[in-house]
Amino acid sequence: MQIRLARLSDLPAAAELWFDRINLLQQADRRIKLLPDARGNWSTAAACWISDERTSFWVAERDGALLGFAVVRLASGVPGLQPQQRGVLLEMVIDLHETHRGLADLLLERARRWLSASGAGEIEVDVPARYPVEAAFWRAQGATACSERFRLPL
Repeated sequence: MQIRLARLSDLPAAAELWFDRINLLQQADRRIKLLPDARGNWSTAAACWISDERTSFWVAERDGALLGFAVVRLASGVPGLQPQQRGVLLEMVIDLHETHRGLADLLLERARRWLSASGAGEIEVDVPARYPVEAAFWRAQGATACSERFRLPL
């Protein structure tokens, strides 16, 4: 398995992995609603992430097949609080069709190293409220909950 920075040619396969994850999350939470061209919208944003110097997009591949990816962005911290720089996990997706033991750990390690070298003091992660598998992964990494995000329909 190889972990490397993403290329534009990775985006079709990455968009499919993303779409599979979103479909799984929708089964647990019907508030998640895809746009008609969800894959295209996601791919457009992902192309910008690849060229953005404040964003790092890592992919894992084996034998030419994309197995997963992680995308993190440098962001300012909360004014007046430490750390002054933080990382934000934009996406982390692993192929759901087969087991890839340890892959999430490997992708996270690459993202952590890049963020740390870029001056970030922590990673902020939004964990789906109704998908306990991801919450368990982040707790196992040593992450702790620091707030709850609410949505209020308008």
